[in-house]
Amino acid sequence: MLSISLLPKVLVVILVLAIIHDVSTFRKNSLLMKSSGPSSLTDEPSATWFLDAVKTPQADDQSDGEDTTSSATKATSSTSKSAQRDYRRIHVAHGYTQCMPHFDSDWKQAVIERNASCSRSAPFPIEETRRVGFASITTGKPIDAYQNAILTQMFHAALHDNPIHVLCNELSEGAWNKIAFLLNLVMEEMLKPANTRLEWIMWIDRDAIILDACRPLSSFVPPNDPAFDKIQLIINQDAYMFNAGVFMFKVSQWMIDFLNTVLAIRYYEPDTQLPLGEQSALDIIMKKDDRKDNFVRVPWYWFNAYPDETDSVTKYKDGLEPEDLEWFRARKGDFAVHFAGDNGRSGRMVEWEDMIKELGNVWDGKTQRDVSTEIAEYWTSWKEGRLTNKQITGEPGTEEKPQEEKQDTIETKTEPQ
Repeated sequence: MLSISLLPKVLVVILVLAIIHDVSTFRKNSLLMKSSGPSSLTDEPSATWFLDAVKTPQADDQSDGEDTTSSATKATSSTSKSAQRDYRRIHVAHGYTQCMPHFDSDWKQAVIERNASCSRSAPFPIEETRRVGFASITTGKPIDAYQNAILTQMFHAALHDNPIHVLCNELSEGAWNKIAFLLNLVMEEMLKPANTRLEWIMWIDRDAIILDACRPLSSFVPPNDPAFDKIQLIINQDAYMFNAGVFMFKVSQWMIDFLNTVLAIRYYEPDTQLPLGEQSALDIIMKKDDRKDNFVRVPWYWFNAYPDETDSVTKYKDGLEPEDLEWFRARKGDFAVHFAGDNGRSGRMVEWEDMIKELGNVWDGKTQRDVSTEIAEYWTSWKEGRLTNKQITGEPGTEEKPQEEKQDTIETKTEPQ
């Protein structure tokens, strides 16, 4: 038996050993808790505690008979790819009404699927080679036909990870909003470092539907060669005059000065006739002696094809090409279709939008027109000073004229667009 004098010492030793055991156990448990994380799943994309965990698919997320494991794998892949796109940077509304249509999860999933489809079947590289973006406008009460058209523009922007800027509230009167907005947009871009700002922007009206989401915007611009530095505008002309519904322009100090001049013409040249408002002003200023060498005119159908006047949806969908289908009418393979001056467009546009959504990627099937080679030949001819009128207009049978005469072929007429 232990003596009474040793008992306190033994008790102290036992107490110390117990404390050491508890501390060791606590440290181990703490490390386990720190490494294992929360005990429930999370939808937070930055969570890394269990990389293979995905939210359990809901009933309406699966088709009948779909394998759950396969769905989980696809969901993980889709989430990873979607996380690479910052939609707050891609879809930018300007104004307080937030007029841009909702780009929901179905659209985002379609972006991933179309990207794979384009990579597989498009006959041209789908990657952007320049910093490019869209600009558009939709003010007033939302109209389904226009909102759906803007969704096609947003879809293209998302697929190529380009921004689309949409004006939601008025800055000026009527169509002059376009000029005021573009001026504001270019000035904002010019305040950014040269190696981060956009290089080219495509203005596209809300009554223009993107037909080919695969084709990159940069495929339309001149090569990145000093020989093309003076080109500031890429335009096309319809049956009447320069069409301001779809055109491309360079982000530059030149463009700031140009747009300022266009806005000012109403006040500093009050006697100048502007039958088509801002479109006439753009055309007049563009052709002045000090600016006429800074724009090029390209074929109508590159990015501004028009629908045929009768049975246009059927002709496009079925790839029909009757003898009376004019060269500027939309065909499979064209970039966009523009419903300019179409009094019944709110109805016809919806038919086209439904058809395009059903059709999917046009390059998965038979197409009628691919302008890739034509574009490359155009810029080569421009650089060498041998552009023909056929290359400028795209009209079959057009007689050939030397490059220096091309700007004089644009005539201002007063018919509405």
